[in-house]
Amino acid sequence: MPRKYRQAGNTCRQRKLKCDETFPICRRCSKAQRYCDRAGRPASTAEHPSRRDLDIEKSLLEDEDPRKALGSPELANFFRRYISNIAPWYDLSDSQCCFSTKVPIIALDEPLLFYAIIALSAVYVSQTTTPSARTIAEAYHTCCIRRLIELKPEDVLIKQGVALAATCLLRSYEILAENHDPNRHLKGAFSLALQCQNFLDRSAGGLLHSGFWNYLREDITFSLFRNCALKIKLDSIAALGNVSSDEDHLNSISLILGRIINAMIGSTSEMAGDTWEAMRSCLKAWLSALPAHFEPFSRAALPSLFRLPTVHMLKPSQAASRHYFLVSCAVLAIHAQNPLEVNGLMSFASSMGILIGTVTTKEDLLERIGLEICGIAFTSNEPSVLVNAFGPISYCAKYIRIEASRQEVVRHLMASRKATGWPVQQVVSDLERHWATNPPAS
Repeated sequence: MPRKYRQAGNTCRQRKLKCDETFPICRRCSKAQRYCDRAGRPASTAEHPSRRDLDIEKSLLEDEDPRKALGSPELANFFRRYISNIAPWYDLSDSQCCFSTKVPIIALDEPLLFYAIIALSAVYVSQTTTPSARTIAEAYHTCCIRRLIELKPEDVLIKQGVALAATCLLRSYEILAENHDPNRHLKGAFSLALQCQNFLDRSAGGLLHSGFWNYLREDITFSLFRNCALKIKLDSIAALGNVSSDEDHLNSISLILGRIINAMIGSTSEMAGDTWEAMRSCLKAWLSALPAHFEPFSRAALPSLFRLPTVHMLKPSQAASRHYFLVSCAVLAIHAQNPLEVNGLMSFASSMGILIGTVTTKEDLLERIGLEICGIAFTSNEPSVLVNAFGPISYCAKYIRIEASRQEVVRHLMASRKATGWPVQQVVSDLERHWATNPPAS
């Protein structure tokens, strides 16, 4: 029988240091500004690995040259899949497209990032076309975690954002791998994101900036799944100034939504009430500064959408911005303390063109928001939009009361797995559990 292990972090265990077991990051790692891996006992020692696993890990440890490794047709295919299929997920709010351009270039000479790319791409392939790719995914994931643990605070890979980029990829790996706790690397890695909070408003961009915004959106997704506060605290991060590009608007609403989640979901009802109006004012300011081209260019019906609205957006970043604005409205509506506050949010929804017909109650508003979010995602059907929409859908689609619309949401979610590899069955199961306690409208 295997021994039971305590919740000490792998970082301290690897360094043979005593861990105080504080979540989400232990005091020793926090003080040293070190990556704190709280994923439990490392997979390579938690169970008996197969001979192929051992052979792969041995070859990785003996040969750390990514360029040489790409001589393998299998690994070259995984690398190509990352560039063509996965990287666009991370460039949603980055006009420089760092995860499509800079990350592959850096990975050619940096094993940490190369391992993260191969791990994510291989698990993506295992979920979409070739289940046997899971073995390679797990081996590269293990080696990537080991390298993260070994990093020191002054390491150039941390300062340049390479470690943060690898962490973002690993977090997606864990979701696609359908781990019990897909947030486990975010628990100990948020210190990597906080290092760039003092210069987010600069126009230089780069991998560190792109990593931060991806980290924040991943944190938002998990929080919407679990209905909990973010791991990252946003109070000290100033609102973005000089917002000009479409991607800037998405980053700005991401920051607002993160603050709303922390203020409403992560606080007592009394504290939420004190900040409700301030959060609504932030939303109003964002909406008033939004360019006209962020409106849908058409609502012409699609044959594939019978019971959901059709919402044609110009760009994926605009679709994601609209999603986050609507989720922000939904969170505030849920925590509204009187009808006047709900009416104020209805005026926002009306300006977005989603109040069609009679909407008189909070429940009506939440349902329209849920329908609109699903309509935006499934009209686009772009993988980058879908991946970013799974959190908003899981949080807002539960308020849909029409049975035919519910079934159409389920149908489109299940179809999206082929393009994204995401474990959408979990989202569907959560929605169906909620719907079971709320009978459909007649």
